[in-house]
Amino acid sequence: MAAPVDIEPHGAAARAIHWASALLVLAAWVVGSTMEDFPRGASRDLAMQVHYSLGVLVLGFAALRVVRYAVAPPPRAKGPAWQRLAATGTHVALILLTIGLPLSGLLDRWARGRSVTVFGGVPLPAPFAVPGGRVWGEAHEVMANVLLAAVALHVAAALWHHFV
Repeated sequence: MAAPVDIEPHGAAARAIHWASALLVLAAWVVGSTMEDFPRGASRDLAMQVHYSLGVLVLGFAALRVVRYAVAPPPRAKGPAWQRLAATGTHVALILLTIGLPLSGLLDRWARGRSVTVFGGVPLPAPFAVPGGRVWGEAHEVMANVLLAAVALHVAAALWHHFV
């Protein structure tokens, strides 16, 4: 069996960003997966606004993570090349998905001429005419499923390295 990847501990800021992002992604997924089950009306509108607000926070934390990595790059993983490549690829995928997923959700709403309201009433108007219609919604759903797979891979690898 190959030696596990030995990664130096991350600082408190990196851990805080990581776990806040994880909780926000989980909450956005739960709300997004259930909001269509709500009857049309105020409760569904509130669920949608919570989902959009969580998505904006996910996007903000992803941007924060990119800035943090630019200022203080994470420690280099140690171990076999295939493990380092897998770890790097998964982390890049997670960052790209936490940027692309909320953006595709916003683009879906705007492309279909629908409003986006977050944090109890703050409107997010489209910055420009967004073409594409429902294709953004399809991309949003596909990226959500890919993000779930990437998170599962990330969790499995973390558990492997912790216990094995």
